[in-house]
Amino acid sequence: MLGLLLGCLVGGCATTSRTDWPARIGQYSYDDSVKEYGPPLRKESTTDGTVVAEWLMHRGQVYSTPTPAFGLGYWGRWGWAGGGAVSVNSTPDQYLQLQFGPDGRLTTWKRVYK
Repeated sequence: MLGLLLGCLVGGCATTSRTDWPARIGQYSYDDSVKEYGPPLRKESTTDGTVVAEWLMHRGQVYSTPTPAFGLGYWGRWGWAGGGAVSVNSTPDQYLQLQFGPDGRLTTWKRVYK
């Protein structure tokens, strides 16, 4: 039983591989990206045949953290209550922006945060 539990813990620690985008320049096509990520959220084409496409990789989050308040609040039925302010923060959405040349091959890539 202990071996099974240990096996599950070790198996759960696998890391996800990072994409080596510089190695894909000149090799990776727009069709490859659609197969891997699905249709892009945004796609623009220029007159020279260049295509710029964008995929949402991670949705941003809104989170709050309590901040201490000195001398405010009260001791209630469930313990110390009130008296603190809340700081609301957010993280931006993360997009992958790929640019393909007229031949359909990847020319540049970057991560964009909005």
